[in-house]
Amino acid sequence: MSAASCPRCYGPVGAPGPCATCAFDVPVQWLEGERVALAMTGARSSGKTVLIAVMMLAFEHFLAQQHEAFLDPLGDTRERFDNEYVKPLYHQRQLPKATPPAVARVIAPLLWAFSMRGRRFCLALTDAAGEDFERLDPRDAQFRYLGHVDLIVSLIDPLKVPSVATILDGLVAFPAEAGNDVAVLQQVLIARRAHCPPQSGSQSLAIVLSKFDVIQHLRDVEAHPWQAIMNRPGSPLQRDPSMASPIDDPVDSDLLQSELSGLLNLLGAGMLLAAANQSGMPWRLFACSALGMPPTADAVNRGGITPYRVIDVLKAVLAMKGVTG
Repeated sequence: MSAASCPRCYGPVGAPGPCATCAFDVPVQWLEGERVALAMTGARSSGKTVLIAVMMLAFEHFLAQQHEAFLDPLGDTRERFDNEYVKPLYHQRQLPKATPPAVARVIAPLLWAFSMRGRRFCLALTDAAGEDFERLDPRDAQFRYLGHVDLIVSLIDPLKVPSVATILDGLVAFPAEAGNDVAVLQQVLIARRAHCPPQSGSQSLAIVLSKFDVIQHLRDVEAHPWQAIMNRPGSPLQRDPSMASPIDDPVDSDLLQSELSGLLNLLGAGMLLAAANQSGMPWRLFACSALGMPPTADAVNRGGITPYRVIDVLKAVLAMKGVTG
């Protein structure tokens, strides 16, 4: 990511205030703190909006619990985050509406400031519609951020992996009007290469199996080897230590990576791993479930929201910035 650049268009910025290129109001915290930038990507129904809502609220609690720090929304972030992410999910108990496509809104990051271990950070999180990623033109200047963020987060809905869907058919409900997550990942990587500055080697890729509660249903499949895999005591596929450790835990992340790699190979999801290997970036596998239980129709499950590993990607990108043990 550039040393002094706008968090929306990544044009040069020398002072807080309106960006000379795109007019985005750049806060002073972005220029004075250590910058951390994420791009959330994925096809329709991959779960981006729900994950952002739950992840950022969980991260706020994590900072208070583990670091005695506050998460401070900047600019219009509080209003946008509350109206577009929090209120539908937590107040109305409904799944948020699909993110409007780029033709209907300006793609702009959400920004938060926080402190950790005596260092001040400013986090930029950019979210675009799944429809936009499905139709992504790699040359589109609105997606220039894909070539500059620290971490590209690609959400993969397991139910859209054909081999997984076949195994779980009859156990869970399948998403309607869903996009192709692997195809979107490939398009995002093409766009990233189109906008990445020469000699840039600081970006990483996070491939996140979203709605992981779906995968955990494999423990109910009475066939070899699924029950044995998913019911192992102590497996990282079943436990969530993310809120208990103050920083990214390399032992846990390595174990999770190994387990997920093996699981994806057994599920015949080789195309996903091939896309990661061809990305030209360091990459890591993650698993998360923002809701913890499948929704009923378009509403949150009556059992409530029980997140699973939703802040792992945030702890990982902070580890990239040197927040380690």
